[in-house]
Amino acid sequence: MGRLDGKTALVTGAAQGLGEGIARRFASEGAVVVLADRLDAGPVAASLPVRSDGRKSRAVQLDVTDKDAVEAAIASVAAEHGRLDILVNNASTYRVADIVAETDESFHAQFAVNTYSVFVACRAAGRLMKQQRWGRIINTASQLGKVGRASYGLYSASKGAVILMTQALALELGPYGVTANCICPGSMATALLSDANGRPGLQVAAELGVDVNTAFADYINAKIPVGRLGEPADMGSLATWLASDEGGFMTGSAVNLTGGEQVFF
Repeated sequence: MGRLDGKTALVTGAAQGLGEGIARRFASEGAVVVLADRLDAGPVAASLPVRSDGRKSRAVQLDVTDKDAVEAAIASVAAEHGRLDILVNNASTYRVADIVAETDESFHAQFAVNTYSVFVACRAAGRLMKQQRWGRIINTASQLGKVGRASYGLYSASKGAVILMTQALALELGPYGVTANCICPGSMATALLSDANGRPGLQVAAELGVDVNTAFADYINAKIPVGRLGEPADMGSLATWLASDEGGFMTGSAVNLTGGEQVFF
């Protein structure tokens, strides 16, 4: 038996990267997963195991900044499966730029995806879970939601808002059997790993035939004590524990998933 047998989950940003890692682990633990993404998550959904009762995971194309679409997606999951047990707000974006060089468009884009979408989905799912008197809400924040870092100011602000919103949500929904937590990743080996500080991004490393941990060796040696970048599977493992009955006493937390990385040393 899996730790999420009988559960239904909605994961945003699930077509690749951390969201894909979460969806794959959830499915392997017995959950039916709805993979929501503006990209085509169909191939990932089709590769997930079918539950013993015949229910399959599926993909839905979704712009997480579209309130009506998000609310409709959550209502659809609840109608199809009778409930929504787990919500993971994982969709994210960022831009590397000093605050004095940022634009209004960049500000609104980062807060729309990273913060507003989380509010909209938490509100809709929270109402359902409150009625069910059980639920798990997991929001992807960032280690940079806890500290400021040059050239990531808007991203940090958008993720810091997610952490505080999640903490308040945990207090509000706790009496109804619903937990709300953040995962705060560090440097992860995903497509969002971009060129920065002269280091090749994930795509560049792949094109050069270089292992991403090798490409980032200087950074890893200087800042990540465990000696490697994070992987989508690491995200899936932590999210699964938070979503399970075992994680029922954990709420209002912003859990680092960084390999010990410290952004200031």
